[in-house]
Amino acid sequence: MKMDKGSPEEIEKIEYSIRMAVEQNRMIPANVCVIAGVSGGADSMALLHFLSRIPWIRLLAAHLNHGLRGAEADRDENFVRAWCADHNIPLQVRREDIARLAKERKQSLEECGREERYRFFEELAGPDGRIATAHTLSDSAETVLYRLAMGTAASGLCGIPAVRGNIIRPLIAITRAQVEAYCDYYDIPFQTDSTNFSREYARNRIRMDVIPVLKSLNPAAEEAIGRMSQAVGQDDAYLDLLARRALERAAKWNGYRLETVRDLPQPVLVRVVKEMIRQTGHARLSSEQLAGALKIIGEGRGAISVAGGINLRIENGFVFALPAQKNGWIFPFTPPQTLTGDGRTVIIRVPTPEDRGKVHNLLYQNLIDYAIISTTAVIRTRRPGDTFRPAGRGVTKSLKKLFNEERIPPSARDSLVILEQDGEILWIEGIGPSEKAAAAPGCRTAAWIQVRQSALLS
Repeated sequence: MKMDKGSPEEIEKIEYSIRMAVEQNRMIPANVCVIAGVSGGADSMALLHFLSRIPWIRLLAAHLNHGLRGAEADRDENFVRAWCADHNIPLQVRREDIARLAKERKQSLEECGREERYRFFEELAGPDGRIATAHTLSDSAETVLYRLAMGTAASGLCGIPAVRGNIIRPLIAITRAQVEAYCDYYDIPFQTDSTNFSREYARNRIRMDVIPVLKSLNPAAEEAIGRMSQAVGQDDAYLDLLARRALERAAKWNGYRLETVRDLPQPVLVRVVKEMIRQTGHARLSSEQLAGALKIIGEGRGAISVAGGINLRIENGFVFALPAQKNGWIFPFTPPQTLTGDGRTVIIRVPTPEDRGKVHNLLYQNLIDYAIISTTAVIRTRRPGDTFRPAGRGVTKSLKKLFNEERIPPSARDSLVILEQDGEILWIEGIGPSEKAAAAPGCRTAAWIQVRQSALLS
């Protein structure tokens, strides 16, 4: 039996779907501050109403007037102000000249507006708050169709995530029609943005022209796309996990062992390559760049320039993804600490009393005796003229000669982590401590130095 729009049975189903999305995705911890982005449209008003009924959160509504629609934009702002005042909901409003900002930044109006909205919301949320946006299952389905038309990998078919960092989407499990039924049942007023009906925007054309055709084939097309996105998302997450584990096994210095990644299954290898590039701070690869990267890895030789000036190359049995020019870095040495530079993370910890009985199980090349370390010690990368006296060898060598003997690929050398004190190198990543800094077995003043690719810690 088909239920009437806004019937109690339908509303019960809608509210259950919202609650399940919130609970299963752990969106809203107790006593958290939730910033609700409110435009005045049906989706955001339904979101604000739902959140206002949760007693254990601190709710703050936020409205950004983009200054793009003249009197209509002012109407929406005044509507949100009045509704929040009538329902005793705190509200913050900001006005921005998005047209001017977009021109200055050479961005589209949509991109600039989104950027400013989230900047505003982040300022209000602070480090511990949550940002609630009113994206629905319909929005997610439209996103999937848009990405499908543009060409996408599996990740693009996953739709809009329920949670991304501190951003939560409580309405992501219900359709736009269900939102309107919710508003109808609770007599929640809302405003309609006239630009929603302009076919100038691709998403509007999908909503007005594509979705109705799909619904003529299957009235529950949006729900079906949602189920597909969930299934693909689970597969994609598992393949991402395999890729991260493969990178952890392959990581050495600032590169990766070719033999570890070369024979991975293609879906995993593709993700490995993308993650290598992401760790340099550049998230996107064109299909041509990806194909070129896979080719040189498969052949075990060659180099290719990819996104953002990154040079991906094979060298001495290693794969490197490095910026065209790398900058050295320097930090004071004050264990325990965690440092990040050039996409690498240095973790320095002092063993606890519980650890000390196990120190002999640690890799001694990563242990130093911090009793000899003064406040002048620094963590840095190599410099011209550096020399080093490795523990147990009885000889001092230039780093260039030492690296050649150790067969460290040239591309790895500029990022190797070095501990120096008053001009004397006390430890080098992959080689170990100097004679002066080596920690003897049972040493009670040992510090453990670990170096990893930054992204592998996430």
